[in-house]
Amino acid sequence: MIGKAKRLARIFNESSGKAVIVMLDDILLSGPELGLRHVDQKIEQVKAGNADALLGFRGLLTRHADILAGRPTLMNLTASTTRTAHTRKVQVATVEQAVQMGVDAVAVHVNISSKYETEMLKILAEVSRDCERFGMPLLAIMYARGENALGGDENYRDLLKSNPEKYTELVRHAVRVGVELGADLIKTSFTGSVESFRTVVESASGVPILMAGGPKVAIPEFLEKAYAVTQAGAAGVCVGRNLFQRDEGKELTIALREIVHEGKTVEAAMKTAKLPAKAA
Repeated sequence: MIGKAKRLARIFNESSGKAVIVMLDDILLSGPELGLRHVDQKIEQVKAGNADALLGFRGLLTRHADILAGRPTLMNLTASTTRTAHTRKVQVATVEQAVQMGVDAVAVHVNISSKYETEMLKILAEVSRDCERFGMPLLAIMYARGENALGGDENYRDLLKSNPEKYTELVRHAVRVGVELGADLIKTSFTGSVESFRTVVESASGVPILMAGGPKVAIPEFLEKAYAVTQAGAAGVCVGRNLFQRDEGKELTIALREIVHEGKTVEAAMKTAKLPAKAA
């Protein structure tokens, strides 16, 4: 569909065919904390680093339209907060609203293995149909995530450590659900190695796969993950906390572009971005 193709071309780098997308939707999820109190400053930082696109909710995209001008944007249509059932994503905006706002893609979040999985799948399917009707690309955020005994998130980190193949199998399943329900690009978690993530990419039948950044870690570790998924054939990264929880948003964005678009090593990317070798 020509509408989808035109919008996707604005998100993905023309030369590399990949993308560095910065997520700013945590401002709804967790509130204007952890670096997002002055979100306009964070937007300016990643713009200065030349992020390919930024993702947020309707309010952010509306209230900061002036500094987002000229930058491709994605609008998240599903939400939850950490104040209640965080794993239960509900629809809070429509594809039609996204078209009216002139965004380049929409996003829907689904947690596979959650007790709310069924209703999230229904939302993804309905939004997918609307995306076809309006020529709007759909980013499916597909996580292996459920609920633990205490009512919090179960992100299967212990499984990743104890049985990485089983964890990778779960991530592959999550990704394939997104493929089957019509996603045009998919964001998912890193599985721990180039080899394992390559199987995730292969399972998507050509749908571009983007790595989620996950919780904040040391800068070299974060960039090593980005390098690994790039080597595995991923179409880029879709990251937030590892950028906006730091003051080096510009430098990190530059480093990510060096890795994703240029295929540079972490060491070379950090040097270009003027990040210290032992950056925390």
